[in-house]
Amino acid sequence: MTEAGGSLFEAWVPGKEILRAFSDGIFTIAITLLVLEVSLPEIPSSEIDARFLESMAAIMPKMLGFILSFFIIAMYWLSYHRIFRFIREPDRVLVGENILFLFFIVLMPFPTSLLGLYGNHQPVAIFYAANIAVTSAILALMWRHASKDHLLVDPSLDDAVIRFLWLRSLIPVGIFSLSVAVAIFSPVLAMVAWVLNFLVVAGFSHLYLPFTRKNREIRRE
Repeated sequence: MTEAGGSLFEAWVPGKEILRAFSDGIFTIAITLLVLEVSLPEIPSSEIDARFLESMAAIMPKMLGFILSFFIIAMYWLSYHRIFRFIREPDRVLVGENILFLFFIVLMPFPTSLLGLYGNHQPVAIFYAANIAVTSAILALMWRHASKDHLLVDPSLDDAVIRFLWLRSLIPVGIFSLSVAVAIFSPVLAMVAWVLNFLVVAGFSHLYLPFTRKNREIRRE
């Protein structure tokens, strides 16, 4: 009886696959909510030929915000599953960080809608960039917690892989944090920095991985 009662009040930690499935659902909801913000104003059918291009131009800021946020969420989804490939099973701390991370993921349609409406205003650009910076920082901390001293990853996992994923996760944190300051002077330049984030991440991966492989080969010789 005591044993059963004790187990009843123990904190339950969802397994890795349950957590990943739940997270995938949140990613799907967030992306779906993004596109709901993009719609043409109602146009009488008799005027659609004359006003279609004009109406498309009017919603272009919303469309650009949707495209940007879609690829940012896709980047998070890829990064999330990239780190969970190496995690054996989550602990309570990782689950808590995961839930906080998903909160900011599902929040993303809100700053995206503001960006589509008022993207040329400093407070909106700052709010959007800060939201992405915080989300990126939480994901980086998730990997830091899981990989430090191989707490939740396989003990044989190469330190180079751990370091690569840690450094890669810090790139969006740095770029979007810096863009907060840039947005004070120019929201447009801040948006340019957001797009450059994808190029920097891709370039880092392209340059770092071959360098890491080469170092491992040298150490074996």
